[in-house]
Amino acid sequence: MNLKEQIQCEDDSWIVEEELPVRANLTVIRKDDPNFGFTEDAIQERNEYIHWYMMQDFVPLMTIPKQEAAADFFIEDCNVTDSEYSAFNTVDFQRQMQPFNKYAYAIKKKMEYVKDLAIMHSSISHEEGRENVYHRYLAFVEREFRERLHQLVEYYKRARYEERRFELKQKIALISRRIMECRKIWERHSLPEYWDQ
Repeated sequence: MNLKEQIQCEDDSWIVEEELPVRANLTVIRKDDPNFGFTEDAIQERNEYIHWYMMQDFVPLMTIPKQEAAADFFIEDCNVTDSEYSAFNTVDFQRQMQPFNKYAYAIKKKMEYVKDLAIMHSSISHEEGRENVYHRYLAFVEREFRERLHQLVEYYKRARYEERRFELKQKIALISRRIMECRKIWERHSLPEYWDQ
């Protein structure tokens, strides 16, 4: 034996087989594993039995024959890929849907903006900032309501027929109410003496 083989034999005698690290192809066996000691077929059979046992509660429901789908709720002859297929095409949705009032929505948003300006005015501590917010409020009311009010007054002065004057008078009254509503919101939220109301 040459020297290299002697060293190899000496090294092999020092390393005990049990002290070698675990190889990558070995799997860890846990004795508390529910699948311990079972083959793949036994595991599959056990899972099928558990599934069958759990489904025993639903056997009465499974005996009810499946009925053909009636076309009383969804649109007939309509597939998922069709452009007409939508939850909004149902009768229930159409029955619940109210017509959208764009004018009322716009007025509501304008009043919310006035309220936001008033709250901002009340929370600013510097007088210059409060004046800036107040001027923004006045400019907003002027732009959204007073310009239209002046325009309607001019139309009213030039109107020849009573029917037209009556229509214009109603519009003028409506815009005047909106301006008064803005003023009430401003006073309620911007002035400290109105905060308790």
